[in-house]
Amino acid sequence: GSAQLDVEAVARRIPEIHAAVGVPVGVGFGIRDAQTAGAIARIADAVVVGSRIIEEIEQSPAGEALARVKCLVADLRRGIDAAGKA
Repeated sequence: GSAQLDVEAVARRIPEIHAAVGVPVGVGFGIRDAQTAGAIARIADAVVVGSRIIEEIEQSPAGEALARVKCLVADLRRGIDAAGKA
């Protein structure tokens, strides 16, 4: 999870990547919140979140990790849904 995601730079690369691989393209770096999830959902075929979830687990007090990850994922989902992707 990059701290600073340049969505415009990613958007410029997506068509080139599509042409090279011929399969759906997912972006899995820099997705930290609903805003970045939505921005990536508008330009890529998939939004991939990994390290941000791990970070949430690591920073959660004992017994709270599941609830906090559920909240994070719900927030990310709202961002994706707001972008018109389901």
